[in-house]
Amino acid sequence: MAAAKRTKVVDGFSVVRGLAQAKQSGVFPKAGDKRPPEDVSSRLPPPTQPGDSPHIVKTIQPTKRTIRCFECGYEFQLSGITRTIYCSKCREKIDLSDYVIEGPWSEQIKTGGSVIIRPTGRLEHVHIKAGNVILEGDMDDRSTIECNQWLELGGQANPNPRQLTMRNLRIAVGKEMRFKYKLQVNHLELLGTLEADVEAAGLVSIRDGGHLKGTVRGAHLQVEEGGGLSARVFIWPQGNPLDTEA
Repeated sequence: MAAAKRTKVVDGFSVVRGLAQAKQSGVFPKAGDKRPPEDVSSRLPPPTQPGDSPHIVKTIQPTKRTIRCFECGYEFQLSGITRTIYCSKCREKIDLSDYVIEGPWSEQIKTGGSVIIRPTGRLEHVHIKAGNVILEGDMDDRSTIECNQWLELGGQANPNPRQLTMRNLRIAVGKEMRFKYKLQVNHLELLGTLEADVEAAGLVSIRDGGHLKGTVRGAHLQVEEGGGLSARVFIWPQGNPLDTEA
């Protein structure tokens, strides 16, 4: 089983991408290196909001992030940096470490932080629970991923959608995904292509180069110049009237 690397805890989905870039540039130690990792928090981008540019335009340390307890489901805001915290409601201890997986991996992970599975990584009969996950590698049919916040699909990833649970979904640049069943999310962000029947409580954002095919139902839709939409669209800003009892 390949070793996963732990990094200093940082905030936000875009911050996770910054961690990945920082590691590739040599900021983090190689496998087996006992030196503590360098503090890179000052180099990382702020978390991406649905209307933000996908490009990094500044580097600041985020001040708050949302933590959701896996045990009781309670959500609360966290300021600053820490490796562990206790749930404000049930007092369950929550690990906030980040992980980078670069090879076969079969050890359970439950963290309020982030997990990056690189193109060389593979999940084997394992259950991953995390705040954010970037899946660029592979997973067998006995593995599952559960995200409290953002799941990004990119690279070589080709998972069975039924093995994925997420609040928000992001399809990376150049990635093409097809969901055969209804996709229910809060926010959806497309820089790649998605074919699905989408139901979104929040914002569906199609960025430059992104493309949505199928059906979309939700409260808000944003299509940037250069984005594509080949779908039946039903937008109800105050909620889906079909869900309201007469």
